Parts: sequence; structure tokens; C-alpha cells
Amino acid sequence: MVGYIITNILELEMTYEQDEKRSETRKRILEAAKDVFAEKGFAGARVDEIARKAYVNKAALYYHIGDKKALYAEAIHNVIGTASERLAKDIGGARTPQDKIKTYLRTLATTFDENPQLPRMMMREMASGGQNIPEVFFQDLFSIIRVLSGIIEEGKSQGVFIDTPPLLVHFMAIGATVIYKIFAPILLAAQQVPDNLKGIDEDVSGKIANEIENLILNAIRK
Repeated sequence: MVGYIITNILELEMTYEQDEKRSETRKRILEAAKDVFAEKGFAGARVDEIARKAYVNKAALYYHIGDKKALYAEAIHNVIGTASERLAKDIGGARTPQDKIKTYLRTLATTFDENPQLPRMMMREMASGGQNIPEVFFQDLFSIIRVLSGIIEEGKSQGVFIDTPPLLVHFMAIGATVIYKIFAPILLAAQQVPDNLKGIDEDVSGKIANEIENLILNAIRK
């Protein structure tokens, strides 16, 4: 009986270690994929390069994720899907429509700071006409838009927001964030950067997020 229990415990420990190893390998592959897709775009990215960057062979990459299309879809879902889940979780702690808008914007800002490859991936995808956007992206995006739509409707019913298309608000937030994340480092690296630009944050989840929040709230406030 004791031997049986010990065997079960050892098997559980081995299973846990294997799961942890698989999870770590998957994370490493997705991070490498985001780097390569951001640098080369979908068309220019090569599975071999992603595998080398993730320190795995191609067979392991295909086993954990799949082919390049599956890898691209999973890399995007890993970012946007996580943001959607975080927003759904955090929005419950906000009381007013204004606080919920701030939570929504803060979630986006945090997502971009945690995934610095995202702005370049988005710019490359827009330049290609969105021909490689996977279906899961739209599912995750529309999930976020539904939450935002509910916030705006709540604000309208309380008389604090004007009637504003949720998609337009989302584009305002995404546009400001993406452009800032791409061009702020370039401006800061310029030799003749004006004094009033020196010392600005490269991250958007701090002071910059507050400024974007104010701009958007002022735009939709009744």
C-alpha cells in the first residue's frame, strides 16, 4: 500500500514537471515568434529562425504549436486573448463608467508594454492589407469591443457619455498607443531632441496612459 502511494506521488510529480516544461517551452516559442514576426512580418518570417531563437528544433515547434499560420494565430491570440481575459476580470472592480473606461485603457496600455513586439506586428499587418489576420484575432477583438460597448451604453444611460461608436473609441486608443510606442524611442534617440521631449516615458502604462485617458474621456464626456 505504501509503495503504491509513493509510486502515485512520483508519477504526479513527474507529470507536473512535464507540464511545467511543456508550458515553458511553449512560452519560449511564442516569445520568439512575436520577435520574428515583428521584425520580418508574416511573409518574411521563417519557422527555422523562430525555432532557433526559441532553442528548440522544428519538430518540437510543430508539436507544441503547429505550422507558421498556427504559430502566427497563437502568437496574436496569446496577446489579444490575454488582454480580453484581463479586461473582463478587472472591469468588475470599477464602479463608474469613467472608471471602467480607464480600466479598459489601462489594460490596453499594459498589454502593449508587456508585448513590445505588438505595435510593429500591427503596422506590418496593416501595410499588407490585413491579408494574414487569423480568425481568432477577430474573436478576441470583438470580445473587447463588446465590453467597451457595454461601458459606453452604461455611460449613456447615466447621462455621462455621448453616443459614440465603440469601434471609434477603440481606434482612438489603439492608434495613439501604437504610434507612441513606435515613435517615442525614435524621437528620444534623436541628437537634437527638444528639451521639452527629453525624459518622456517609453512605456505607456504610466503617465502616458493617464494622458490618453484624459483625451478620450474628454472626447466622449457629455
